Amino acid sequence: MKINPNQFNHRVAFGYLREDEYDANGQKLEEFVSEFKLWFGYRQQTLNQQYTLEGLDIKKTKLIAVRHSHKIKESMYCQIDDDLFKIVTLSADERNGTGLNSYDILTLQLIEKRGA
Repeated sequence: MKINPNQFNHRVAFGYLREDEYDANGQKLEEFVSEFKLWFGYRQQTLNQQYTLEGLDIKKTKLIAVRHSHKIKESMYCQIDDDLFKIVTLSADERNGTGLNSYDILTLQLIEKRGA
């Protein structure tokens, strides 16, 4: 998959969910807390990738590419515009170190808001 860094024209915020308050019904309120931001570009999923994710009952996914970063962990969440996503898979490019030609491919799953 050839990646053109000129297509990195969107911003993504990486971080975690903080659960420290409760609503009137006793449900925990989750708030996204951003740790850092990166530029990214959307990638197209192959049919094989789409079928595999559907078979695992993972729906509403996006595939993005970012410059390689050791800060990104699979346990993180990310926010694009007003949408919150969970990192499903992280394919880190470790072969080139942290050079400009190292990219990570992330599969993100949209987090549905409760009550929406």
